[in-house]
Amino acid sequence: MKKYLFMVMVAVMMLSGSNTVNAQVAQNGKERVHLTVDQIIQKRTEKMVQTLMLDDATSAKFIPVYSEYLKEKMECRSMKPRHMGMDINTKTDAEVDQMIQDNFAQSHKILDIREKYYAKFHKFLTPKQIMKIYQVEKNDVVKMTKEMMKRQQRGFGNKGAFARPNFKFSN
Repeated sequence: MKKYLFMVMVAVMMLSGSNTVNAQVAQNGKERVHLTVDQIIQKRTEKMVQTLMLDDATSAKFIPVYSEYLKEKMECRSMKPRHMGMDINTKTDAEVDQMIQDNFAQSHKILDIREKYYAKFHKFLTPKQIMKIYQVEKNDVVKMTKEMMKRQQRGFGNKGAFARPNFKFSN
């Protein structure tokens, strides 16, 4: 009887322990929260308002324009050719040429977006503030790249860790 009871307790402990193993837990011990695109845009916009130290009047003009700018950039980047990191030795010359042309088209579209919104930002921001936006965006890309590299080095690269990344935008 004691052996049977012991086996039941071990089984219960194993089953209850498996739930905590399967949950995605962030480094701070809480369950990861996956933000929607709109939530990401809102957080990045709030961060940029704080970074630029905008007054209320300027913030009221800046927030909708910057949100629209981020949305357009995200849409453009989501169309980015994923094949640029692939092994070109397995591709034909025509496929590689198409990859390069796709990358050029992507770069032109991003540049067009930046030029379009530079003109809009220039109506209520100084050139130094606009340059600050570009610098912060570049630093964020560097931070995200470092985070992705760190995750790959930890062995998550082949396990789908980037299917739903949990990037945090710090102040």
